[in-house]
Amino acid sequence: MRQSEPQRIKGWFYLPESSADRIPGILTWQPDAGASLELIGGFSPRPDFQATSTGGLRATGIVGHVRPGTIYGDSDSGQPVTIWDAQRGKYTAGFTGNVHEEFWHSSWICVGAHIPSPQDPAFTEAKVSIDELYYLTSDQRFCPPQWAKIEGVEHPGETQPDGTLLTPYIFPVVGGYRAEHAEGSTTDARYSVATTATRPWASEATEAMPELKLQMMTTNLRRGQIVTLHAGAHVSIRLPDNVSGSGADFAERMAPIEDLIQLATFDACGVEQITLDADNDVEISLLMHAGKVAQPDDVHGAASVVFTLDDVPLEAFLKTRQRLTTGNQAKYAWNVTVGLCGYTSHIVEEYVSQTLAAAEGFHCWCLEGGERVSLNSRLKALHDQLDPEVQAALGLDTEHWASWAVWARNHVAHGGTKRWRSPRDNFQLHVIGESVHLITYLVALQEFGVPRDKVLDALRNHPRLQVRVQRSSGVNSLPAEPPPGDPA
Repeated sequence: MRQSEPQRIKGWFYLPESSADRIPGILTWQPDAGASLELIGGFSPRPDFQATSTGGLRATGIVGHVRPGTIYGDSDSGQPVTIWDAQRGKYTAGFTGNVHEEFWHSSWICVGAHIPSPQDPAFTEAKVSIDELYYLTSDQRFCPPQWAKIEGVEHPGETQPDGTLLTPYIFPVVGGYRAEHAEGSTTDARYSVATTATRPWASEATEAMPELKLQMMTTNLRRGQIVTLHAGAHVSIRLPDNVSGSGADFAERMAPIEDLIQLATFDACGVEQITLDADNDVEISLLMHAGKVAQPDDVHGAASVVFTLDDVPLEAFLKTRQRLTTGNQAKYAWNVTVGLCGYTSHIVEEYVSQTLAAAEGFHCWCLEGGERVSLNSRLKALHDQLDPEVQAALGLDTEHWASWAVWARNHVAHGGTKRWRSPRDNFQLHVIGESVHLITYLVALQEFGVPRDKVLDALRNHPRLQVRVQRSSGVNSLPAEPPPGDPA
């Protein structure tokens, strides 16, 4: 079940501690909003009554309190469903306290089992499909078409008097599953990237009747027949020593792979599908709203990948990421830096504040640049760490750029500055923020050992990076200001 698609499940729902009280309802999933459960009736009890000073009784509310937490369900097809961390929202009730409708909301559900809690160690493995992961592999499954002779086709490739032109060809596909295309581990998880491609179903029947293979792969639409071929990748996550873990454990350990893809594409990525394996070999779908919605059916840009797993092996990436994120402050600074890849706030001041905070935190905590260092010095140190050819491709006047970046940070983060500078408009402030994040991002690539040629190629051809390079050079044209400037 893809969490990137809306889902609708009809069934009966109940609290685990009160399994006899089953309420009919509809559970819906929206990728950008999470889960909503609409019950015909509800779990809420009648309200409590308290004595008044006049000897009467007063209801404490329209309905009584019902605890938040886990809700179980059984779909009309018999599939078990679990809603975790559910919170009661709106409801309607009569004067007697009988609930007519009740609405619950949650950020995650699992389909295929009843699991008491997201902290319950019920799973042995998670398989996660994420936007763009396949393009970080070098696993080419589709081969160039080949002209072929096919029985029944006369004069192939020749135009006939009636206009007929038949060109038989074979499209070679390396179907099937390739395990452990790339592997790596951290202190708390083991990761393995696998690739898949469409293959014909194999059975005694298909081997006896080869045409059955084609029939099973063909979709007959009114406009004609379609055979869909798909090549993709997913990452398998296991805990050390293959011990069992909870849904929360595996959800937390997805972050390194998401970081890998965001750095490799300079874009936000969403999770298309999460499948959890239970101890009883049952596969369970986890739907989790994490703020980023996958777009698996969007078109992939040929130049949108900065580096692949051939350039930075998965094991090396994970080790370097672990080094850069050691400590809570380092992890926070890292999350801001990576989170800005492919994201821009609609509020210019917020974006400038975030990019400067990311640069300062990344230099201080991730690179251990020291705590008593001015922002001006940190920015210049980041720029100076870049390969000379990368610096040349950016073409920034380092002193001028750092001075304006410090002023921009003070302007948006300190409620204004004593010494006013006059950019032409707010877009120039935005460009300052973009240039700062671009430098921080390039330093991060260098820490991971991304080849210089790949970086230079991305600065010239990547659809988002090349625009940033062009705009960042505009910082050089901002008016110079004589010292003393604002303190860094």
